Amino acid sequence: MIRFEQSTIEQSGHIVIDRLSLAVSAGQALAVIGRTGAGKSTLLAALAAAISTRGGDITVQGHSVRRDPAGVRRLIGYVPARLEAWPAARAADFLELFANAAGLSGTGLRRALDKSLSLAGLGGRGSQQIDQLSDGAAKRLLIARALLHDPQVLVFDDPFASLDPPDRRETERLIGDATLMGRTVIAAINAADVSDCFTHLAVLADGRITAHGPASPETFTADRAWRYRFVCRGQAAAVADTLRSLSAEPHLVDADTVDCRVAAAGPASGRLIEAVVRSGVNVESVGHHPHWAAQLIDS
Repeated sequence: MIRFEQSTIEQSGHIVIDRLSLAVSAGQALAVIGRTGAGKSTLLAALAAAISTRGGDITVQGHSVRRDPAGVRRLIGYVPARLEAWPAARAADFLELFANAAGLSGTGLRRALDKSLSLAGLGGRGSQQIDQLSDGAAKRLLIARALLHDPQVLVFDDPFASLDPPDRRETERLIGDATLMGRTVIAAINAADVSDCFTHLAVLADGRITAHGPASPETFTADRAWRYRFVCRGQAAAVADTLRSLSAEPHLVDADTVDCRVAAAGPASGRLIEAVVRSGVNVESVGHHPHWAAQLIDS
């Protein structure tokens, strides 16, 4: 579906993406994570044929961003991190402007407007002024704009920026629904708390993909140490003693909380939990801390 083939992207005389190769299959939802300045937004802009590549190529369903950028743009719907200022403009007028630019008119235009508003959860709100929309509604409007020409690929730049929990969940639902409908999703994620709506994960560092695979910690476990946090009210010292016996490198955070680090050759998390429970401790919660995807970036 999408192939990055030795893609090299230069900006202001600096190589941002360096001979990057990656394949994304149809129906996948790929989260691209990395430190600030890693080049995530640049990579997605090149995929959307918004900036040119210096070397290599990027293809979408066989269309090359170098030889057929217009063909690539027809296949992609791009969702930026935030909505630019459109004072006094109505949501429907905003969408109609971009629909006209995409070559839609007449009945086809009206059908596309209604469908995109409905898919983005904005049905019946076309008359609302853009500057009165909440951050969540503004994000959904950007998604509606991206869906106008029924693209096969959705590209998100930081899809959860400035969203409160309910709006984040709604955006996650939209991404999940897109893959269920056969669309492919690629998103640059600035916060490494990767949502379950993503099926795959890629880590970008120094202009290259350093790890890639299905979005679960098991994919990235080989030769990697994970950090966990146990919460056990008033029993942190007892938990630390048990973890120490398993060479899990415990660290007391407070009377209720223990952090530990498990080397790649050490016990699996399930064995740690089992040992703590068998010691008579009531475990309230345990999990990767920070989120396992954040640990990939930090490693």
